[in-house]
Amino acid sequence: MNTEQNAKKNNKAKDELRKQEDFIASRVMAVFSGAVLMLWGLAYLWRGYEVASTILTAIKVNNILIGVSAVGLVASFAWWIAQVKAGTHKKQPVFTGSMFTLFFGALLFSVLLIKFNCESAKRVLYVLIPGAAILHLVYSTYQREFFSYCLTHSLISYLLWIMAKTYNPGLEMAALGSILAICVVAVIFFLLAKRHDGEGHFGPITVRLYDNKKLPTAPIVAIYGATALLAVLAYVLGTPFAYYIMYAMVGSVVGAAVYYTVKLI
Repeated sequence: MNTEQNAKKNNKAKDELRKQEDFIASRVMAVFSGAVLMLWGLAYLWRGYEVASTILTAIKVNNILIGVSAVGLVASFAWWIAQVKAGTHKKQPVFTGSMFTLFFGALLFSVLLIKFNCESAKRVLYVLIPGAAILHLVYSTYQREFFSYCLTHSLISYLLWIMAKTYNPGLEMAALGSILAICVVAVIFFLLAKRHDGEGHFGPITVRLYDNKKLPTAPIVAIYGATALLAVLAYVLGTPFAYYIMYAMVGSVVGAAVYYTVKLI
């Protein structure tokens, strides 16, 4: 009798694990498909801006997309909140308020950036949109500790690249301020999440920020404190050093990816 019960429990656990894997795979595929389609559509919009005969049409299309994406973002966010309150936000992998909020938020940011600085938009969006899809993959499959580190240090690496490339002192200072803000906010989020077993509570929305409930505070403070110090040194010492620090940050993310991939296996 006990053997039959154990077999049923094992089969049930395997079914739940299979369902969870299918759920994650569907979401990841949806995000990557959306990223490819978005870049494909935005590429056509950029071409419209580059040709004199179609620039007015491109401006009109861009303005329409701004309105549609803004309305879609508000509606999908309201839908997401309603699903969270009803407890149905995890029943469907793709057609949920959270997925549409992600899509319309990315689209609104993209078309606004194109409207105000089309040339910069090309360089930025060709990195940010695939990067966001990769971060979603990390969030869905890896430990949340790695996602948090990957998110913050990917942003910091990008800001260090801006510091190294720009000749604008104001933009360089803004990049440094953003890095310091990321480090401070990351530590604050960790301390708040530690009170709730690694979860962050944002109104009705609960997000798991760390899987290890016993993660000590000292290493997190040390990591982001050292990152902030290196960013200040990059600002003071100038371009060559900023590049070295950027490469070190990218290397640390790659090293963490190898470590957490081995753990995942």
